[in-house]
Amino acid sequence: MRIVSVLFILLAGTGLDAQTFTYFSSGGNTSIYSNYNPNNPVAPKAPVPNPAPVIQTFLPVLPVDQYLALKADIAKYTQYTFTFPTIVEISSPAVSGPAPRATTPPATGPIVSTPTASWEGLQDTELQPPTPDFVVGPSDALMVVNSNIGQFTKAGVMKKLTSFQDWFADVLANTCPSNCLIFDPWIVYDQLHGHYLFLASVTPTNPQTRTFSYLLLSVSNGAAYDSGWKNWALNASMDGNITTQNWGDSWRLGFDNQAIYLSGNMYNISGNFQYAKIRVLKKTDVYNQAATTLPYQELGSAAAKLQNGNGSLADSLVPIHMRGTPGPASAGLLVSATNFNLPSTFLTVWKITDPLADTLTLTQSTITGLLSYNVPAPAPQLGASATLDSSDARILKAVYRNGFLYTARDTGYTDQATTVTYDVIDTSTMKLASQARLLHTNSFYPAFDVPATTPLGTQFATANVITGTTTASDGTLTYAGLSNNLKAGVSPFVVNFCSVCRWGDYFGGAIDPITGGLWVSGEYAKQSLVGGFGQWGTWAAYYPWLTTQAFNDVTSASAFFDYINVLSSWKITTGCSPTTFCPTDLVTREQLAALIVRSMLGNTFTYTTTPYFTDVPSTSAFFPFIQKMVDLGITHGCTPTTFCPGNAVPRMDASVLLVRGKLESLSGDKFTYPTTPFFTDVPATLPQFPYIQKMYELGLTSGCTATQFCPNTNLTRQEIAVFLTRAFLN
Repeated sequence: MRIVSVLFILLAGTGLDAQTFTYFSSGGNTSIYSNYNPNNPVAPKAPVPNPAPVIQTFLPVLPVDQYLALKADIAKYTQYTFTFPTIVEISSPAVSGPAPRATTPPATGPIVSTPTASWEGLQDTELQPPTPDFVVGPSDALMVVNSNIGQFTKAGVMKKLTSFQDWFADVLANTCPSNCLIFDPWIVYDQLHGHYLFLASVTPTNPQTRTFSYLLLSVSNGAAYDSGWKNWALNASMDGNITTQNWGDSWRLGFDNQAIYLSGNMYNISGNFQYAKIRVLKKTDVYNQAATTLPYQELGSAAAKLQNGNGSLADSLVPIHMRGTPGPASAGLLVSATNFNLPSTFLTVWKITDPLADTLTLTQSTITGLLSYNVPAPAPQLGASATLDSSDARILKAVYRNGFLYTARDTGYTDQATTVTYDVIDTSTMKLASQARLLHTNSFYPAFDVPATTPLGTQFATANVITGTTTASDGTLTYAGLSNNLKAGVSPFVVNFCSVCRWGDYFGGAIDPITGGLWVSGEYAKQSLVGGFGQWGTWAAYYPWLTTQAFNDVTSASAFFDYINVLSSWKITTGCSPTTFCPTDLVTREQLAALIVRSMLGNTFTYTTTPYFTDVPSTSAFFPFIQKMVDLGITHGCTPTTFCPGNAVPRMDASVLLVRGKLESLSGDKFTYPTTPFFTDVPATLPQFPYIQKMYELGLTSGCTATQFCPNTNLTRQEIAVFLTRAFLN
C-alpha cells in the first residue's frame, strides 16, 4: 500500500479553513492487451438489429430526485425565443469579487467565422445518444460515436468504418464477451509525441448486473491511423489493487508531456454515485509497443473519497489536454465544477505534483469568484414539446496552454437557463482570470479547443464559439444543431415521445496539428422516421486560424504568413529588425538554438553556466540557449569542443535538432519511425534518415517537393517558422 498525501489549498475569502487529508492507495496494472491492425481487421460481427433505438440513461451524480428538482427549478426561467442576437458576456474578477460585467458582441477572434471545409460525419446508429467526439492528426480525421469509429480524409471522404465490438474484439473476449454496452467514446491526438489515444467504457448492458466495468484504451503506434494500434483493458472497478462492485461512467482522457490521465465517476449497482477517481499512466509505459503489462497509480477510492473544499464529494474531474509549452505548474492538472449544494460559485483544480513519482501527491485549489451557476435547463425545440437533455453542471473539456487553464461547461442561470460558460484560470496563482458565457441563446455541449492564435491568458470566447443550440444567432428558435455557420437540424428530435430526449454528452473540438485552425464536430437532428423516432447525424468542419501581420516584409500573400505571425505572437522571434522578419535569410546554428529552446521552454529556464564550447563564450546572447540544448541532449556541437554558432543549418541537420527537441521529454533518440523512405533524396543509409522520417510522420514537413526533402539545402527563416509552430505550438 502506498500513502498518498492530498493537500487541500483554499483561497482566502472562501470562508473555509485549510485542511490536509491522507489517502491510502495502491498501484494497479493490467496484462489484458491485444494488437490491432485496422488494415487487417478481424472478421466483422453481424449486427443484431433492434426493433427501436436503445436509449442510454444519463446518470447524474446527485440522487435522481434532487437532480430533477434542480432541473425543474431552473426550467422555470427557460426562454423559447430571444429579442436580441446571441452575444458573449465577459466578467473579470477583481480583488473584492467579480468586476462589473461587460457584454460584448463577438469580435474578430482566433479563427475565421465561416468554415472552409464542412462535411457529413457518422450517421444514426441504434444507440442513443451518439456522444460524438472528433480529432485530427497530421493526415487523418477520426470520428467516434457510441458504437463506431470512422476514419476520414480531411476533405470528408470516409476510408474505414469499424464497430467498437470489432475494434476491441480480442480484449472484450477476456473482459465482457457478451451482453455488454460499449459507451462514452473519447478520442484525442497527442500532438506532443505523435499518438492517437482512444478511450471507451464497457459494462453489462443490463443495469441489474452492473457490478463491474472496464476501460478500453487504444493507442496508435504512430501518428497515422494506419500505423497499427495496441488495445488495453483496465478494470475500472478496481480501486488500485482492491476489487469493488462499483462501475464507472463518464470517463475522460487527458495528457501532459509526462503522463496520461483517466478520470471518471463510480456508481453502485443501483446507479447511485459513489466517488470520483483518477488513474495515472506513464507515457513511457503506454507508448512502449513491447509492453506486456500496463501499470497505473490511482487517486480516489471507496475508502478515500475525493472532496471539494466545502466537504462535498468531488465529481466529474476532467484532465487537461496540454498545448503549447509545458511549464512548472502544468503537470497533472485536472479541473471540476460541482453538482452538489447548487447553486455554486467555485471550481476545483487538482494538481499531481510529480506524475512519475512512486508516491503521488495531489493538491487541490478552490477557484472562487465565479458567477453563481446551476445545472442547465433542458433545451426547448421548435415544433415539439419534447426538450433536449443538457446534462448537469460538469465541465466538458479542459485545455492547458502556457500557464493558463481553459474550460468549457454547460450551465444554467436564472437570467440564462441553458447556456455555455467558459473559464480562464491562471495556474501560477490558481485564480480566475476571466469568465464568459453566452446570452440570448439555448446552447449546450461546446465544441472546444484553444488554438495558438489565442493570446496568452485572454478570454477565447470573445468570438467563434461553437455549440449545440436550439436558438439561432438572430434570436429565433431553430432546430437542434451546431451554431456558427456549421449545421442546423431539419427536424425536432424526439425518441419514443420522450419528455426530455437524450442528445449527447459532449461534442468534439481539436486543433489541426499542421495548419493550426480549429476542427469541430457535433450532432444535428435529421428528418424523423415514420412512427416518430428521431434520427441524428453528425457534422464536421474546419475553421482556419486568423493572425495579425507582424512584419512589413511578410504579407498575407505568403504561405508562411500565419506561421511567422504566430511565432512572433509567442515572442519566439522578434524578427531581424523591429519591423522586418527577413523570411528568406538563412538560419544560423546559434539562432536555431534560441528558437528551439524558446519554443520548448520560453525565456525562463536554468542551464549549466560552465561553457561547453570554446567558440560560444558566456557573454554571447545565445549562450544560455546553446548551453540548454546540450543539457537536454539535443545537440553535441559541430565538433567535440566547438558549436560553429554562425554556420548555416542544412535541412537534414535541422531535422535532428527539431525531433530531439520535440521528443526529448519522452524518448530522445529512442523513437520509432516508418522505415519505408518518404523522399527519393533521403536514403535509409543517411544518418539523419530516422529524423527526417519522423518529421514527415509527425506532419512537421511535407518536403521541398512532393518527392524530395532537399536535405543539403540550408534552412531559411520562413521554413523554420513552419517547423517550430507545428512542432511546439499547435
